[in-house]
Formats: sequence, C-alpha cells, structure tokens
Amino acid sequence: MLFIALFSWWYTAGWAQLGERALKRIAGVLDFFSVGMLLKSLFAPFRQISVGSVQGSLSVKLRAWGDKQISRAIGAMVRLAVILFGLIGVLIMCLVSVGLLVLWPLVPAMPFIVFFVVIGMQ
Repeated sequence: MLFIALFSWWYTAGWAQLGERALKRIAGVLDFFSVGMLLKSLFAPFRQISVGSVQGSLSVKLRAWGDKQISRAIGAMVRLAVILFGLIGVLIMCLVSVGLLVLWPLVPAMPFIVFFVVIGMQ
C-alpha cells in the first residue's frame, strides 16, 4: 500500500510540485536580476550626483547636458549587461527545470535501468 501511495504521489502531486518550484526558481532569478525594473529605467542617468536644472551660462548648461548624456549611455550599457546576464541565468534555469521535469518520471525506474545496463555490459 505504501508503494502505491508513493507512486501515486510521484506521478501526480509530486510532479506538479516540481513544476511549481521550477516556476518559482525562474521568477527568483528574474527578481534577483530585477530585469523588469532595469528595462523601465534603461536610459535613466547612472549614479549621477547632481540631478536637476543647472544655472549658469550656455557653456555650463551644455556641459551639464553632455554629462547627463554620458551618464545615460553608461547606465544603459551597465543595465543591458545585467539584463543579458539575467536572461542567460533564466535560460539556464529553464533548461535545468525542463531536464528535471523530464527525468522526474524515470527516477523510480533508475535502479532497474542501472541493473539491466550492468547485466548487459557483462
């Protein structure tokens, strides 16, 4: 009776729980890298100390505008790099999760598979 309950759980609720955990891990990677937030602020200035309007002559204003544009370009490059690493992490997590979901039904049969492979090698 215990084996029937185990197999019943393994191929129904256990498999579903594995899928739910896989989705949570993927969401965790997306949250860790903050991909959504980085996309929203892609062209925002990067760690700019002085934010706001600049008072002074035209050359001072042009220099401040140029500084902001350089800061935006640096911010976009850094954010794009982090987004790229995050998407690579999501891709790896998806591949691992699919692999686990595919191997999950085979795990109870592994002792028998290994036994027959060892017998066949002799």
